[in-house]
This record gives sequence, structure tokens and C-alpha cells, in this order.
Amino acid sequence: MTDPYERKARLWPALLTILPLIVTIVLLYATILSALTNIALIMFACGALYLMGSVTRQQGKKMENKLYAEWGGKPTTQLLRHSNKVIESISKERYHKFLSSKVNISFPSPEVELHNTKDADEIYQSAVSWLLNQTRDHKKFYLLFAENITYGFYRNALGIKPIGIIMAVGTMIWILINYGVFNATEKYFINIEAILNLPRPAFAAIAMSLLMLLVWLLFITKKSLCNAAFTYAETLLRSCDILESKN
Repeated sequence: MTDPYERKARLWPALLTILPLIVTIVLLYATILSALTNIALIMFACGALYLMGSVTRQQGKKMENKLYAEWGGKPTTQLLRHSNKVIESISKERYHKFLSSKVNISFPSPEVELHNTKDADEIYQSAVSWLLNQTRDHKKFYLLFAENITYGFYRNALGIKPIGIIMAVGTMIWILINYGVFNATEKYFINIEAILNLPRPAFAAIAMSLLMLLVWLLFITKKSLCNAAFTYAETLLRSCDILESKN
């Protein structure tokens, strides 16, 4: 709970997943809320929060390598390639020279990279590993740390997106069945009168579940994760200027 990365990148996606359920319980089952609160506190004391964060991270990591393959390699590796034009050529040449001197490996020329991409990428990845180890001070590299949290959040949220969708849809169905909206005796199995007579708490709970469903479908996407990944990668590589200025 106290670590910013653990809380924002791992725990928050997990809590967003169960948010529709929490809101539904609070709005519709207030009479037994005290008992449920005690149970939740016991679960959290037994490590439920840590477990939720760990499961979220595992799902995110499981998906990560597949996405790298779809994107054409790790974002940092791609940005270091001569063929990639996101980082201006003068800056990239400076980063190549700086990283090469730190890992004691000559960086490939554009021609070598073109004909032997695999070996070139291994050199880039080795240099990035060194760079990661030099930028772990969150206070000195706060912007980089913030971008890493953003990337971690989207990665982990995308990893548990199917669970989030199931939770949001399942909660809505649960409420509609509970209040008799879905009825086998009605035409099209829907009781219109029951919909019109839904109490306000039920409407609010359904609205929250619908909102979360839209969030999962429209905002937690591969595109949003890709943008966060490349923003973090570019910020990481530009930290070479900070490190070089300290030498």
C-alpha cells in the first residue's frame, strides 16, 4: 500500500476489476455491510491485497512478451535501431556512443543492423539493461518512474481485462435477475415494468458496472498500452543525457 509502483501499477488495476461488485454490495446490501466489512478486513490482513497485486502482475507479464512480438520487439530496442526515426538521429548517435562506452561493446552500423538484426538487438538490450540499473533512483529520475508506473498500470490492467469485463457484465446480470428484469415468462425474456420500477440504488449500481465496462472496452486497449510503453522507453533512453552530464 505504501509503495507507489505496487499501489498504482498493480493494486489499482485489481481494485478496478472488483469495483462494480464493491459498489453493488455497498448500494444494495447495506444491512449486512458491517459483516462483509469484517470479512474483507480479515482477508486483507491475510494477504489478499498482496495476492491481488501479484495475480495482476502475473497476467500482465504473461501478455507482455506476446505484445513485444506483435510490435516488432521491445520498445527500447526498437528506438535504438537506426531504422527507427522516433528519436532524432543526432540524439540517437549520442546515446549509442554513450551506451557503447558503458557496456564496452561496439554498436552496430546501419548496414550491420540491417543484415543481422538479431545480434544488433541483443547489443541494444544489453545496453538497456545497464541503463535500467543506473536509473533506479526514483527521486533523481522521477519522470521516468512516473512513466514506468503508467506503463505498468496499462500492462497489468490489459492483462486482467477479461476478468474486469466478466465482473462488470456479471454484476449487471446479477442485479437484473435479482429484481426480476430477466423473466422467462415475459416476451423476449425481459420485464419492462421491472426495469421501470428498479430502485435508485440498483440503477446506480448498474450505471457503475456499465461505466466500468466502457472503461475496459474503450480505454484499456493494446493501443493505450503501446503508447505508454514507447513513452516510457523514450524517456528511459533520454536519461542518457542526465547520466552523461554527471560524468
